[in-house]
Amino acid sequence: MRGMMTDDLNAAIHTYLTTVPASGFAGREVRMAECWRGAENLLWRVGCAGQEAAVKLFLDAGQARGRRQFDGQQLFAAAGIAPAPLWFDRYPAGLARQVLVYRWADGEGIAATEEAMLAQLAGVAATIHSHPAGDIRRFCPRPVNLDYFWRVVAGGIEPVQRWCTEVGCDSMAALVEQLGGRAAAVVEQGLPLWQVAPPTPVHGDLSLANALAVGGAVMLVDWEMFGLGDPALEVASFLHDSRSALSAALLAGWREQYLAASSDSQIARRIEVYEQLLPLQQLLFLLNGLRRLTAAERADSAFHSRRAFLAETLQIATDAAQVALDTVPPDAGGVLSGEVQRLTS
Repeated sequence: MRGMMTDDLNAAIHTYLTTVPASGFAGREVRMAECWRGAENLLWRVGCAGQEAAVKLFLDAGQARGRRQFDGQQLFAAAGIAPAPLWFDRYPAGLARQVLVYRWADGEGIAATEEAMLAQLAGVAATIHSHPAGDIRRFCPRPVNLDYFWRVVAGGIEPVQRWCTEVGCDSMAALVEQLGGRAAAVVEQGLPLWQVAPPTPVHGDLSLANALAVGGAVMLVDWEMFGLGDPALEVASFLHDSRSALSAALLAGWREQYLAASSDSQIARRIEVYEQLLPLQQLLFLLNGLRRLTAAERADSAFHSRRAFLAETLQIATDAAQVALDTVPPDAGGVLSGEVQRLTS
């Protein structure tokens, strides 16, 4: 939310910027222009000596996130696809959390109809993924290959099955088992593709929300998850998460642009494997979230107000997982639909 920081915190940031020796603006006048509060950081837009900068105060895991973001932006700023970092302070005097300062990128979000910008974004992703891995010091927190990804996903199957059975949703339990078996076969068949696919640099959070159109070019922000990772997972996740914003034709075009720019001749096949698995991951995420709700949380009015939305979302996720893994529901009637309603009640 814009402009929601306290006066004390604004003053502390200003004091840090203008007086602390570690600050690149120490001893100069600093103008505080705007501020935002996010879930995991606070952000200020400031001006100093004719240049504008972003000041990012981390609220969680700032040591790791700040270092990753600084490294990613430092590496790719020269290519014009990241804002240039100015400094990262792990122990900022007078502040409780780490601070990252980088040049302000004055741009706008990419609209879903801007095909030229979307094509540039595909090229930006390919540029990052093609960069030599030897320049990267840290791993991205995301899974680095299919085996790691599947171990994480598979761990959520048995608890969901058991819970569905306990609450009398046998059809959903059977479907989850069926989907898990099909996914395991996809993984087993696909694993050899990763034997000659070492991790590459990845942005870590590739999304339309993190892409800006700056002076006719595309720049990525929020490099907090940057590091060595799986480019196929990053691309497949982008395509999966962008379905609500981009048409099928635009998604297909984005994929073609990325593959044309990529230096990895085998990545298309690896992307396809993840595209089969990501809908199941999303379904399990929703079901495990519902499973962990306490009786008090289910009785809360806020939960009741979202029940219809949750049921619709769960049904969409269930259908998508079935389509991706080419399975059919274990019942011929409306039993599964009824169980979706029960699980979200």
